[in-house]
Amino acid sequence: MTELLGLTLDQALEVCAQRGIEPTVQYTQALRHPVQNGQYRVVRVQDGGKCLTCARVPELTEDMDQ
Repeated sequence: MTELLGLTLDQALEVCAQRGIEPTVQYTQALRHPVQNGQYRVVRVQDGGKCLTCARVPELTEDMDQ
């Protein structure tokens, strides 16, 4: 289920629901530079999608893209 990596939590939960999987969700954050604003994205998938670990990452803006 590596295709879930990088997806927003909502997107990943939708994919899991389509496949009949109800995952548990764990949250983590960077210790040195925690992100206050941003989206939760999947950073780890275990047990075939039954356990997802998410971290809040900053949202991409046009300024960051350059």
